[in-house]
Amino acid sequence: MTSIKERPILFSADMICALIREYQNPGMCKNQTRRTRNLERFNNFPKVLTEKGWKIQDFIEEEPGLWLAISNDESGEFPDIFDPWVKCPYGKVGDRLWVRETFCYKPNMDDQYWYRASSPDVRAIGHDGYGLYRKDGSERSPWISSVRMPRKASRILLEVTEVKIERLLEITPHEAQMEGIECVWHDEETDACLWKNYTGESTGFAFARVSFISLWNKIKGAGAAAQNPWVWVIKFKVLTINGEVK
Repeated sequence: MTSIKERPILFSADMICALIREYQNPGMCKNQTRRTRNLERFNNFPKVLTEKGWKIQDFIEEEPGLWLAISNDESGEFPDIFDPWVKCPYGKVGDRLWVRETFCYKPNMDDQYWYRASSPDVRAIGHDGYGLYRKDGSERSPWISSVRMPRKASRILLEVTEVKIERLLEITPHEAQMEGIECVWHDEETDACLWKNYTGESTGFAFARVSFISLWNKIKGAGAAAQNPWVWVIKFKVLTINGEVK
């Protein structure tokens, strides 16, 4: 019998909103995410091996959740100095991911919360209904970092439907849209879109892939996408919002 495991995963406010839209319109807004966690040694491949002509050709899933890097050698193997095995930190197909996001507790109410992505204007209120203040008398934000969210406070649950490892720039235009990028303008007659520039350097882009690359660079730093790292591609369906199954 295959056990289903749950693991936490963090999303920004923009992506939380995209997940909520995806729940309302499946397959239209966001059903995948790209992450580099646990792939650092593959993206920082040993220079001594690179100089001798070694490189990573691909990855294969040898067993659920356990992946093997394949080399350009005829055998597909690497020298003993390099460990080609990696475990997916997001699990395997069928596992679930509970979403962590910025939140706060509602005053005088047990196990009920506000979420910053949905309620950005919530003012500083403590458990006792009084305002929260710093020592200098200024109002303090009630928001709690997503990394501190307990499982019981999570409102969004995802089910993993596909896992693979590929280079970041292999992303297709459709996959870029399904990463949850925002359309800032849409022409109903031609169906043309202008996609958000997350670096803020322009109004937007005509191509979804370019918008996604700007999002990656905003998160990882200028020029990060050009390094074309190996990434986990985690595809999912939004299983529940606030415990309600659609």
